[in-house]
Amino acid sequence: LAGQVAEVAGRELAALGFNLYFGPSLDVLDFMTTSGDDLGSRTFGGDPYWVGRMAEEYIRGLHAGSANQLLVVAKHFPGRGGSDRPPETEVATVRKSLEQLKQIELAPFFAVTGNAPTPETTVDGLLVSHIRYQGFQGNIRATTRPVSLDQAALELILGLPEFSSWRAGGGLMVSDDLGSLAVRRFYDPTGASFDSRQVARTAFQAGNDLLYVDNLAAPDDPDSYTAIVRTVTFFAQKYNEDSAFAQRVDASVLRLLTVKYRLYPEFSLDQVIEKM
Repeated sequence: LAGQVAEVAGRELAALGFNLYFGPSLDVLDFMTTSGDDLGSRTFGGDPYWVGRMAEEYIRGLHAGSANQLLVVAKHFPGRGGSDRPPETEVATVRKSLEQLKQIELAPFFAVTGNAPTPETTVDGLLVSHIRYQGFQGNIRATTRPVSLDQAALELILGLPEFSSWRAGGGLMVSDDLGSLAVRRFYDPTGASFDSRQVARTAFQAGNDLLYVDNLAAPDDPDSYTAIVRTVTFFAQKYNEDSAFAQRVDASVLRLLTVKYRLYPEFSLDQVIEKM
């Protein structure tokens, strides 16, 4: 049934011209966590195995229904089912070690990346959540930054064999919304300041290939459009000044162009509409 529903969704979305889908949610509900995010019917349930199996079918259905014209970006990596608070307004915390995460939260993501049985059930990208982890490396007192902004933590997770093989095959990492209230409060609980350019740079250097930038405006920006233009200009400047930064940009651009070419193998520059 999950596959059949997804086939309809993929067919309808492709018919409307969509080529990017943020979903499905691969979070595993933790029924012992009563104060956390109420994901409810947005997930496939509380059993890591069945979340993974239904995710496989859903992803296969989206690909089949859209005739492989839809990129599927599963969320909320590395899993927020056991978080201690809703993440929309404040960065939530999951109190589990990496070994515990491998058994529950990460298991469904393994099922659709390195352990996926077929290319059709393999996800194209992962949406990285603004979740921080306490006890991540065995120290119960140590807490990571939001993993979307923590290069060391994200590299450690992506270094697991299931993810490294998928990543080597072109898997994309996509940040969650960098302009969210949770991110703003993480940097400044008062909300008085927000450096959109540095936030975007930190998220990119953490390992995200594609940055989700809704409402990125800083207090001194007249609107979000201005903030995005300033951020792109800042990236261009860093690209010209810092060879290491330029290499990371080139690597991410190559990943993005590769998946775009997979969607549109008959690409012609003459068909591009330039917007000023």
